[in-house]
Amino acid sequence: MFKARLSVALVGMVCLVSCCLFFGCRGGETSKTIAVGKKVCGDEKSYLRVNLDGQEARQTTVKQAEKCVSNWDIEKPVSGDNLKLCYAITSPDKAGQVTYNHVRIYQEVNGNYSKQPIFIVSGRNKSLLKEKVTYDLGNPPAFLRVQSINGKDIKEVKSLKLVPCMKYKLELTVQASHSETARVYFKTK
Repeated sequence: MFKARLSVALVGMVCLVSCCLFFGCRGGETSKTIAVGKKVCGDEKSYLRVNLDGQEARQTTVKQAEKCVSNWDIEKPVSGDNLKLCYAITSPDKAGQVTYNHVRIYQEVNGNYSKQPIFIVSGRNKSLLKEKVTYDLGNPPAFLRVQSINGKDIKEVKSLKLVPCMKYKLELTVQASHSETARVYFKTK
């Protein structure tokens, strides 16, 4: 009887820890008390700042965000062919050493953003997008990998091309001691 209870409790703990690792810092007190493999995300202010085509994104609280996610808006339409991305960390000592980062871009379809990104931008061979450096995603440097996703078809492309006059969501994820995702909403020219 005791062994059965112990094994059920052990299976429950394994499931709970697996969910925390899989879903990350998504909510409730569980993510605050059981932080296995990730830094706890509190109610702290965002340390990321994002620029697209030289326009600084403005943080918005209108759209509800999960923990570790900040929402931003770009006021004016940006280039779909030569989108330029730059980010900065306002508190490097608070954020800690950046170990990984990537960008995912989602297109709005019928008023909602798709669950699957249409583009993923990441570094090759563990290269990182450096802060305070402007990257032209229409003509990315060789160390950046741009992948286009269409259903189950994932292919590497030479540049990022977005459809004009469409709405998009860009997610910049910076993994560090204090990881964060900046979710930027914008429209193309």
